[in-house]
Amino acid sequence: MKIAIMTQPLGKNYGGIMQAFALQKVLKDKGYEVITIDYNHKSPKYVYSKARLAYRSAKKMAGKRKAPINLENQINQLTEGNRKFIDKHILQSEYIDNDKNLKKHFKKNRYDAVIVGSDQTWRPKYSPNIYNFYLQFLKGKKNIKRIAYASSFGVDNWEYSVEETKKCTKLAKLFDAISVREQSGVDLCKEYLGVDSELVLDPTLLLEKEDYLSLIGSRYKQGKNEGVFTYFLDKNADKNKAAEHIAQEISTHVYSCQAKHSLGDLSSNNLEDYKLPAVQDWLASFANAEFVLTDSFHGMVFSIVFGKPFLVIVNEKRGSARFKSLLNKLDGLDYLVNDPLEIINGLKDTKNTESFSSTKLLSLKKSSLYFIAESLDKKI
Repeated sequence: MKIAIMTQPLGKNYGGIMQAFALQKVLKDKGYEVITIDYNHKSPKYVYSKARLAYRSAKKMAGKRKAPINLENQINQLTEGNRKFIDKHILQSEYIDNDKNLKKHFKKNRYDAVIVGSDQTWRPKYSPNIYNFYLQFLKGKKNIKRIAYASSFGVDNWEYSVEETKKCTKLAKLFDAISVREQSGVDLCKEYLGVDSELVLDPTLLLEKEDYLSLIGSRYKQGKNEGVFTYFLDKNADKNKAAEHIAQEISTHVYSCQAKHSLGDLSSNNLEDYKLPAVQDWLASFANAEFVLTDSFHGMVFSIVFGKPFLVIVNEKRGSARFKSLLNKLDGLDYLVNDPLEIINGLKDTKNTESFSSTKLLSLKKSSLYFIAESLDKKI
């Protein structure tokens, strides 16, 4: 069976890369022929690009912007380590940036099934032309299985417009099987799309710890805990203070493995400050940690994968439903922190935080793998 995976663009986001790697590996290990579609909705039109360049130039001249004017043009250089990982470990199609070429690719390649997911593929603000993530481009093709695996809305409220809801409802009903990553996603599917769905694990949790250790190699310092590892998508002083508090509690130090500045932080004129460490270094930071403090969903996931004590600071801006849904299933809501001040003021017990029991996780893993097997083996 030949399977195509539709997910968000890979390169800048560690979690996005790892979920794509994991889903492809799970399918390949089962003997399927799998390719991830390298799809990225086309960049802004020429006029918009010129206007943006002029605006940024004015900001730069006024001293209100330190970052390079065309920072986006340096993406390949800034994500070089990640791209090497992707090229080696994730089989991708040719680059596709428009609807015409997307349809052409699927006309040329005879896929037996298309899987949408994982990550926030069903969140409109993160997936330009949301209809392609409901497989609108397969219109008229009745001999291809349509499956959603751990697709996520990211939040527990409905963000679609009336028109998007109407179109996506019709497209969702053409799917042969739908699974989502959060319990709230099950509810949203039922209420707004009129379809039933199953709750499954993020693909990264379907692999074993050893699968990731094989990627890390000599970077893994077995038995040598390095300290408190922080991975923050939205950095601030309170989160840093919370990390220092934990380090003091367990008599260790704080370290991180990410770009000094995010692409949204324009306060540095040094291009190296925006360069991302390689995926393997990022993974090794979890594997080698004594404790993890994060505000990232996949930061939480890899803390669980490597069996690390951790706390996760809820990230309301990026959506908290995915954190709460997984932790609730694992009886781990105590690992969730609403405000870093809870840690700073000693309201969270960090000394006795232990890794999860594997029993519930194993049960969820089995049911998630069963969903994949059953949805692919069903006859159309």
